[in-house]
Amino acid sequence: MESYPQWDTVFVPTLLRCEKTYFWGFLSSPLGRRLGIYSPDPIASWHLDYNRFFADGGHRIMTFCLDFLQSGKLPDRHPQSQPLKPWETRRWRIEIAELAPEQTVPSWLAEKGVPVFAGERWSAECRSPLEFELLSRTEPTLMAEGRPVPCLLKKSGVYTVRLESDQPRELRLTVSNGKHQSEAWVQFIHPWRTIMEEAARQSLSQPQKMGTHCESWYGLFTGAAAILHHLDFDCAAYLEKVRELVSLGFDVEQGCPTVHPGRIQNTACMIGLMADLGAALHSTEPLELGAKLADWLIEHSQREDGAFCNGKGKHYTSVIYIAKSLLELVLEERRQPEASWHARAQRHFEAAKRAIDELALHRDNIETEGQATLEDGMLTCSVAQLTMLAKMLEPEERRPYIEAAECLVRKHRCLERSVVADSRCSGTTLRFWEAQYDVLTMGNMINSPHGWSAWKVYGMMDLYLLSGRREYLIDAMNTLMSCISLLDVENKTLNWAFVPDPHREVMTFVPDPENPGRGKFQARTIAEERVGMISGWYHAPKDTAVFGYLGSWPDVTTDQGGCCDNDVHEIFKCVEEVILTRAYVHEEDGRRDAFHCTVENTAKGLTIRPRETLVDQVHVRLTQPMNVTVEFAGERVNARLQNGWITRTGIRAE
Repeated sequence: MESYPQWDTVFVPTLLRCEKTYFWGFLSSPLGRRLGIYSPDPIASWHLDYNRFFADGGHRIMTFCLDFLQSGKLPDRHPQSQPLKPWETRRWRIEIAELAPEQTVPSWLAEKGVPVFAGERWSAECRSPLEFELLSRTEPTLMAEGRPVPCLLKKSGVYTVRLESDQPRELRLTVSNGKHQSEAWVQFIHPWRTIMEEAARQSLSQPQKMGTHCESWYGLFTGAAAILHHLDFDCAAYLEKVRELVSLGFDVEQGCPTVHPGRIQNTACMIGLMADLGAALHSTEPLELGAKLADWLIEHSQREDGAFCNGKGKHYTSVIYIAKSLLELVLEERRQPEASWHARAQRHFEAAKRAIDELALHRDNIETEGQATLEDGMLTCSVAQLTMLAKMLEPEERRPYIEAAECLVRKHRCLERSVVADSRCSGTTLRFWEAQYDVLTMGNMINSPHGWSAWKVYGMMDLYLLSGRREYLIDAMNTLMSCISLLDVENKTLNWAFVPDPHREVMTFVPDPENPGRGKFQARTIAEERVGMISGWYHAPKDTAVFGYLGSWPDVTTDQGGCCDNDVHEIFKCVEEVILTRAYVHEEDGRRDAFHCTVENTAKGLTIRPRETLVDQVHVRLTQPMNVTVEFAGERVNARLQNGWITRTGIRAE
């Protein structure tokens, strides 16, 4: 995938998966064509071949390879220890077939006689049911961590499964039908407050650092959210860190960046952080810096056509999300009573809108950071910005932005792990070049989820609110729950990413015992597992701006401590925006989906009970108007509606 529109017809290895007794996967293109891959014979492993980009791992996948034989470390699910003996002949059968537009991958795979996990999502809140189907020609045997699970016959070849748990847990499921065996992973998550509190603590134990890359201080967003919602973490230590870092990278008086100003996403993210801190601290002081930085950004990097460009003139509106950061500031500026703030808000809104209008016009015919390709974030960050603007406009003005966003969503499907029954990565996005910058591990590998997987969730949730289409709600929540699986609350560990590659030999950056605080390279094989952060031991010198990874830059004097693994906190920034204080109820085709709440039919109508006291707004989308009672913590609100928000103060328009 090299350029627009060439990439439209290129097939991406969207999913490859070895099971104990067979292999399956599929390739897909941005235009929606799909090639199914199947082998009835056990295949040991697979890998992707990437291009090179200067000295770095490239941003393009060249091809995929099936490793019929593979020694060394492999996931437990894979066929193990199958050496080829002298003079032995072995045969593997490979089928590649194009799927019809209406055909699903699970149904196509089930035709081969293997047992298939088929479902919409693989994560759930505790005390909430997780339901899915098993497709199998013969009666399957399902086991969860070695214990049998009942499967109910729904119709010929289709069995239903319902799981529940009152405790957070991750479960490995195996199903067999006599000849073949398949695996899935499901999870029941911690309360959202618990997740955010531990993430906020991790933002301190995995220290933030200022330098050439905003990814190094992304945990500051999580800390600001913790203050806003009065979560249990060390606010004083957090604010001390904010005071140390901001002045290292920005001139607070002049309102401009002082380190790597051409990397404009650094400034945009600081604008968003200042908006968050303004809200959290009930202060206009952070907003003042945010507004000055916004003016600088508009003056120095916005083209006449509205696009924001980096210091070299490259299109950067969707490198992270420049315009969304401006709109985050606008929302806080509009909340201020003074007319001067409203004037600033209007100026910043108009600049953001011009940038997003340009995105709506050109869609995926834009540029991205690094090597040109149909890049995951280029699409998801565009969708996030298009939909955020649409929500801020009048209903009659929204259609062009929704249409552009949905076009990009369709193209992005080839870059999503949407079919695999695995709560560790279901719904997350296909990235593969971040390890060298984030955790200083040399070698491309799939990072799904990675902090940037959360970019997808912003746009999906907004599209749901704009369109009412259930698929967007389910996709958003399934993806977000996969993302938060990187946080191990029990062991107080925040991982950087999950790597689904089954066998990746890399050089990892580990502590050097002979040089405390410094690192060295060590060979390691990664095999479908989570990869930890390094910021907990690899620290930057105090009061020092550093280069973002291994290397140098004119604005800084050292790369000691430089790494970008705190970009994992995009996940928790997203949690705060879409679910921490919200709940959702969707009714369709005789069933209700409920997130962050329970729903009960009563004689008087519908009763909704939020799961946590933090929830102060509930979105409902029903098939007809109903009397709805929401039992907020310490307060009951009654309303009659079909679609819309119910808050502690009543009904809010869509």
